[in-house]
Amino acid sequence: MMSINFKVRPGEPKSFLAQVLTAVVGVIALVLGVMFSAVFLVVVVVAGLIFWAYFWWKTRAVRKQIREQMANQNFAQPAPEPAPEGDVIEGEAVRVVDEKRRLGE
Repeated sequence: MMSINFKVRPGEPKSFLAQVLTAVVGVIALVLGVMFSAVFLVVVVVAGLIFWAYFWWKTRAVRKQIREQMANQNFAQPAPEPAPEGDVIEGEAVRVVDEKRRLGE
């Protein structure tokens, strides 16, 4: 009966066929990885564009209303409000911390 040993001992050179097979499998894995990542990128971009178009479509009425309000808005300076009745007391306050009464001492 024939037995196949797939284990290569360290330091033992691989055969030419094994090196070619390893290179072919590596190139195929690399090509498949790039292909699937490109497909994934396209799917993400298309999903983003669909979301943006949906959001843009749903907010068109709000944007129109904002444009109309901005066009109708009066940009004149508001009249100053009259001074309130009563006394106005102005002043400054200074907080003095008593070191003897601080907690922890």
